[in-house]
Parts: sequence; structure tokens; C-alpha cells
Amino acid sequence: MTSPQRLPILLVAVTAAAIIFAFIKKPAEQVAPPPPLISLEKMGHLVSLKMNYADVIEFTQPNAVDIPWSQWEVRLGSTRVLLVARGDCTIATDLRQARYEDIDERARTLTIVLPPPTPLQARISHEARNRGGSYFYAVTEQGLQAFIPSAQTRTTAMNNALGTAQKAVQAACSQPAVLNTAKENAATVMQATLAATGWMPTVIWEPLSGARP
Repeated sequence: MTSPQRLPILLVAVTAAAIIFAFIKKPAEQVAPPPPLISLEKMGHLVSLKMNYADVIEFTQPNAVDIPWSQWEVRLGSTRVLLVARGDCTIATDLRQARYEDIDERARTLTIVLPPPTPLQARISHEARNRGGSYFYAVTEQGLQAFIPSAQTRTTAMNNALGTAQKAVQAACSQPAVLNTAKENAATVMQATLAATGWMPTVIWEPLSGARP
């Protein structure tokens, strides 16, 4: 029979052994590996700026009739078009052409080289006038053309005015100040995106002439 004096000692020994066993068997906490770098090729185009456009386009279409069997022509006048042009454009960076450089896994720093942003889509709105679309303010005939109006001539002049407006939107999107704003926005987005995965990026822009096709 176990003596009463030995029971407390035995219980203490069993408890200590159980605690030691629990510490020995407890698995070590594993540190989760850092997330991998984002695959830039899968991100496509990063739209960093959308710009609205509005202007009045004045376009004059000269009209003339050729004289048969000669190099001369008879000028009939012209068709003058006033177009209230409305549209927009988006400016984007093609991340498929971006690349990582100077990657330091230990310090979690890197450099990301981006191609310069370019207009992705520039368009003239053909919506109804009350929905913010473009519209023709006036179409007038000048000279002899006013006495011999032609629907085909008017249509040609109106289409050419729309083409001129389309080029104007494209030019407005390509202004240095607009492209610089798109750069700043794209750099902010990329820095925040990579920082969320534990990286400290430095953004570098390729020169326009060095951008790859």
C-alpha cells in the first residue's frame, strides 16, 4: 500500500512529466512564405487616366467640277461644317511589356520598368445630343454650291469633319501633361499593388523611343 506521504510527490512528478511531454510534442509554428511576385504578363493594360473631350470643329470642304479633257476645274464653292465634338479617351500602360529588375528577395525590394503610357482608345461620341453626344451645329453652302446643293457633298463634308474631330481627340490625349498624369497614376497603382504583397518597388519608365512594340 502506498503511503499517504508519497502521493503528493507522485502526483507532482506525473504532472511535470505531462507538461514536459506537451512542450516536446507541440509542433513549431511555421512561418508562411511571402507571396510570389505578380505576373505582369497576365495583367494586360493598366488604364490610369480617362479624359473627356469637347471642342467646336470648323471644317470647310471645297467643291469643284472638273472640265472634261483638260486639267482645269470649275470651283463651285464649299460646304462649311460646324461640329460640336464630344468624346473621351483612355490612356493605359501595357504591362505585358513591363519587367522586373534588381530583385532582392531578402530585403523584398525590386525595380519595375514600365513602358510609357499611350492612348488606348480615343473616340468621338455618337450618342444623342441630350445624352452628351456630338452634334452638327450648322452646315452651310457657300458660293455657287448654295444654288446647286448636293446631299452627297454635305455628307462628305460632315464625315470629314468627324474624321478631323477624331484626330483632335487623339492629339489631345497625347499631350505631355496628360501623359505625365497617366504616369503618376500608374506608378501609384503599381507601388500600392506590390506593397500589398510585401514588396517595396521602385518604378522606372522607359523612354518613348525605347518602348518595345
